[in-house]
Amino acid sequence: MTKSIQQIKQELDDTKAAAAERAVELQDRYRNYLELLSQSVKQQLILASYHICTQFYPQSFLDLSLSNKQDLQQSLREVGSSIKLDLLSIIEQQELEPQPSELNLMAELIKNLPKTKIKSKISEDTEASNQEDGAEIDIESVKAELAKIELIEIEDLEDTDSEEEENDFEDLEAKDLNRNVDPTPQASVNEKIEFDNPKHLLLWHKQIERKIKKNLDRTSKQANKQLQNSKIIPDRIPSKIIDVAMQTEGNKGSRNNRRLPNAPNILHLTIEVDPKKTKIPQSLSQISLLRLRLAEIEFGDPMLNAQRGQIRNLVGKIGKLNSQYKSTKQQLAVAEAQAAWRSSWYED
Repeated sequence: MTKSIQQIKQELDDTKAAAAERAVELQDRYRNYLELLSQSVKQQLILASYHICTQFYPQSFLDLSLSNKQDLQQSLREVGSSIKLDLLSIIEQQELEPQPSELNLMAELIKNLPKTKIKSKISEDTEASNQEDGAEIDIESVKAELAKIELIEIEDLEDTDSEEEENDFEDLEAKDLNRNVDPTPQASVNEKIEFDNPKHLLLWHKQIERKIKKNLDRTSKQANKQLQNSKIIPDRIPSKIIDVAMQTEGNKGSRNNRRLPNAPNILHLTIEVDPKKTKIPQSLSQISLLRLRLAEIEFGDPMLNAQRGQIRNLVGKIGKLNSQYKSTKQQLAVAEAQAAWRSSWYED
């Protein structure tokens, strides 16, 4: 039996009403999740900092005076606490922002890196998988195939000191870091969220996840800056090389670095330098950084992981609503087109 236009419109209204209920539930779920996440970030940032100061740079930490040790610890606590308001503000946003293009930040950074004589190999330790992942990056292969980033190798500036290299990289921040936005008209302006539209809820969910990662990356950078200011982490590596490394996920199956202890939220970056071509000290061949990763944070917090499962289930339900919503809208368009055809048709 063919449905009437009125029946189809009623089904559409019912789907929108269900979506509006899911929107309230999604916001509540995320609010609880972000509360727990902010607490877990603070705890795991301190734990990762502890590992850096005691396992990877113990002598640097021992060299600090008591007051400097306490100042560093206090500054790290403040960094860990500062993320809470930023995380909770994510779900209060009422607009969909332009979506990032397919080029992620790391690919954009690599594409625009100035040429220096530095090779890097990145390996990370993930307690969740209990495996050590490694990755190598090649600037030319990245440009050719951005999806398979494997090694950073840059050549030129032979007798440039590290301060000049740092300035080159800092110039990129002002010019290039905001290019990872899709320039198409559809993504160029904010759009008010329709909370009864399942598609908007799915886009909102993706936006929340992007902002969570952005906040974790920013917090990691702030913590590393404090560790560098205290002379724990070496501070003569160009910051943009570190930024690229922080965006690398690592590829399973690459060569592992078994010499380094396994610690969550720690990124190990190996820099191979030619002392004849650069003034970056050869002793800086290994650098360990703090990098907060959502998967590792959730793995270390069962309650947070349980909240993630609830969000995942809810998003699955919204996905089904979205399929139903699209199908019903198509049915409505067909029914209205048929009615319009009949109303305009006349016999010769």
